[in-house]
Amino acid sequence: MTQLARALGAKHAISSTTNHAKAEQAKALGFNEVIDTSLETLGDGVRRITDGYGADIVIDGIGGEVLSEALGALALGGSLTTLGYSASRKTTIDVTDLIVPQASIRSLNMFRQPQATVTDAWNAIVSLLQSGAIKPIVAKTFPLAEAAEALRYLVEGHPFGRVVLTI
Repeated sequence: MTQLARALGAKHAISSTTNHAKAEQAKALGFNEVIDTSLETLGDGVRRITDGYGADIVIDGIGGEVLSEALGALALGGSLTTLGYSASRKTTIDVTDLIVPQASIRSLNMFRQPQATVTDAWNAIVSLLQSGAIKPIVAKTFPLAEAAEALRYLVEGHPFGRVVLTI
């Protein structure tokens, strides 16, 4: 997401991680706006990077308490889009994080999008991939026959990047 935001012209394309090692990996790969949430809160990191402004847009693929923390990082009129829940499907939010900045929260389910929307998005992403504007980050590749091991690596190893199955 961070690479895509940068490629599409975002002033700030901030990523976050829960540990120092992953923050260093992200910085080594060119992600210069990284929040290490083992050292600072998500909101504090966003305010530090944006000089107190906050985030106009947050895309949350984690859910749980991360979603709640992300709401507190929004700028006036900001919006949060949630599209995942790997941490948890449930969270508690402080409604003042929506009311005071007049923020909004919405969801996105790619499986519910019209085919034309998916096709347009795919074409845009393929174009960015072909130009080199975005580059997939792959942590490890497994043959399909080792799918169970790949899943174990994904869950237990908390990899930096995608885990890919090959056929």
